[in-house]
Amino acid sequence: MELRHLSYFATAAELGSINRAAAALHMTQPSLSRQIKELEHDVGHALFERTSSGVTPTAAGNGLLRHLKVVFAQLERMPEVLRLAEEAREPVRIGLPQGMPHDWFRTIIDALRQTLPAASLSLHEATTEDQRPLLQNGLLDFGLLHFDAPELETVLLLEQQLGLAVPAHSPLADRASLELADFDGLTVMAHAFGEVNAEETRVRAAVAASGADTTWVFRRFGEHSELIAVTSEVDAVFMTEASADRQLAGWVWVPVDALDTNGVPLVTSTWLAWTPPLRPFLERVVEVMTGASGVH
Repeated sequence: MELRHLSYFATAAELGSINRAAAALHMTQPSLSRQIKELEHDVGHALFERTSSGVTPTAAGNGLLRHLKVVFAQLERMPEVLRLAEEAREPVRIGLPQGMPHDWFRTIIDALRQTLPAASLSLHEATTEDQRPLLQNGLLDFGLLHFDAPELETVLLLEQQLGLAVPAHSPLADRASLELADFDGLTVMAHAFGEVNAEETRVRAAVAASGADTTWVFRRFGEHSELIAVTSEVDAVFMTEASADRQLAGWVWVPVDALDTNGVPLVTSTWLAWTPPLRPFLERVVEVMTGASGVH
């Protein structure tokens, strides 16, 4: 089995056709078919179901594809790994989710650079769910997750209060804080999916339990959150202050001082997560990050 055979297989799977893959790889169709057959013989499994319209990976083929994503990603990192090794530096790959306060994380970066100058930080933006397999497959050293993943080692790094971002002209904009009763009569935009679903579920349950009549609009947040909020004609957006500062310029964020139905404050937590065991240098990274996080 050769690496090029695996690459040929991945291209055919991506394009769904041996003919299209052969054209993309500048090969003849019979030559590509023969080499994929050789790969199937080497691994002992049929990798494609062949039909008149093209090819579809089998269960074994899909399993190999998932594994190859890890293999190819590691191969792409080889030049970086070799360069850092020559410079006597240690790569530290960290996943960052949405809603991360930049000033808070800069404090952690400064602490790492001061305490562990050999650390070469590489940051990768990804949701909590996307980070979990990357951690398990060794493509990230650490993840910052918005829940405590049971399959990983974790330590609490950050808690952020939740609140409502409202337009500057809103009657709520001058309030120092809000209660659950203030949700009554509002149309509130919240995440359709992603980073703080658990917290949003808690606040919706708490608002309902308080008797407030609230209309919820679910959208995906990002670069165009303000346009989405305006066109959705909402009164407020449920989010953290850090997200409001970045995504809703000119809006006013007001914290919600309330408890959920279990009497727990409405905050969103961020956990540092990793797959054990860690090499000694990365154990020091955990110590520095937890020490600089401000959570005790």
